[in-house]
Amino acid sequence: MKRQFYPLTLLCTLALFTAQAQKNKQAAWNKVFDSVAANNPLPAFYVVSLDKKGVNYQYVHGNEVWDKPKPLDENSVFRIYSMTKALTAVSVMQLVEQGKIKLDEPLDKWLPEMVEIPILKDDGTLVKSAKSITLRQLLTHTSGFAYFFDNAKLAKFKKPADWKYKDYPRIFEPGEGFYYGTSLDWVGKLVEKISGQSLEAYMEANVCQPLGMTRTFFTVPDSLIKNIVSFGELRGDKFVNDTAWRNNKAELKPKEFSGGGGLFSTVHDYGRFVRCILNDGTLDGKRILKKSTIDTMTVNQMGDIWIGSDGSNMYPNLADKFAKGIGRDKMGLGFAVAVSGTNGAPPGSLYWGGLANTAFNIDRKHGKAVLFFANVLPWGTKYAESIYFKAEELFYK
Repeated sequence: MKRQFYPLTLLCTLALFTAQAQKNKQAAWNKVFDSVAANNPLPAFYVVSLDKKGVNYQYVHGNEVWDKPKPLDENSVFRIYSMTKALTAVSVMQLVEQGKIKLDEPLDKWLPEMVEIPILKDDGTLVKSAKSITLRQLLTHTSGFAYFFDNAKLAKFKKPADWKYKDYPRIFEPGEGFYYGTSLDWVGKLVEKISGQSLEAYMEANVCQPLGMTRTFFTVPDSLIKNIVSFGELRGDKFVNDTAWRNNKAELKPKEFSGGGGLFSTVHDYGRFVRCILNDGTLDGKRILKKSTIDTMTVNQMGDIWIGSDGSNMYPNLADKFAKGIGRDKMGLGFAVAVSGTNGAPPGSLYWGGLANTAFNIDRKHGKAVLFFANVLPWGTKYAESIYFKAEELFYK
């Protein structure tokens, strides 16, 4: 009879050993981040390790509002800027699944105001495009649209008095190259055109509510403005709190919804979105995309083109640099694909970030992910990147 208890005893011993090993690992990680926090001028940051089931480690440093006593927590509200793009991509891919739009369908009938935007040549002349733009090109940043603050040619462009377009000129014909820019803003407008809803309403009903993302929004409710994390910029070797920008009404109460960068969110909420991707489009019994769609979104969708940049950096106080993975990574649909891996993250992992130094990396193959949240400029500052890269190195071992 006693022999029947041996397997149970072994299982219990193994569970205790595993739990103790995990505690030891987390204690070691705490020491690493304690040292980082003590020697880094970044006033507040949040680092998270995730798997399919949830958070398995987190490190929190600093206060929600830098000069007030409330500590940062998982419900603190961050500006996530370009991490909005992944949610916009998921939104439009729902419409693709429903057969309302195709990835390679010309968008002339849906967004004629976009297709009409001319191309700016190197000599400063404007020419009409000879090609249509497709959804695949928008989602892979191969449409020809760029950010004016990241392109020397656009930075010099002066909009004429009769300029009727809601964007800057394109810088090349669609499909001719990669350039990071406003493409996902146009995807957001496409979602609005097809669904008949605002992007805010569509995303709330079809992404945020099903995933239990209760603090992710374009328009910040008045009751939660107090929970917005301090926003600051680097001056010398110190981050200075910008209270005016923290309360910027144009961002808090937008009149239009930017699919490329308009969302506010929390570590808790974005973690649920990431877990949905890890779980092949479903979370807690709620499915928002098919596994086959997630598979399509998370592999190379730009053919022989590579992520790249012309080296422009017109506003160094805004960003140390923009395009990452230059010449070595690809775009899926709304996600960058690290072909060779990065900083400990394995090949094929997905990544993207937001202007104010928020970032994620998702390893679908092994069911792991990393989140990093701060709210400071310039993007890509060594003080934020060093922490994020250290997190990747530790969590993906």
